[in-house]
Amino acid sequence: MPIYEYECAKCKKQFEVVTLSLSEKPNTVCPKCKSKKTRKLVSKVGKGKYGAMRSGGSASTSAPASSGCSSCSSSNCSSCGH
Repeated sequence: MPIYEYECAKCKKQFEVVTLSLSEKPNTVCPKCKSKKTRKLVSKVGKGKYGAMRSGGSASTSAPASSGCSSCSSSNCSSCGH
């Protein structure tokens, strides 16, 4: 299931949209103010409500994904060299 992240241009609310397939057009109406002026954000793997599913883990949403190290915000230490 593809997960897309959007931000409303009007009220700046960020929200996620889950679709059943890649061919399904996501509903990009802001859930807060109902504006249709939204922009797609670059997703951060392992962050957000469905983080475990994005990073290839289980479907559990009870705990956020943990960082790989304390010296940066990356979840993969090979990217920062630690």
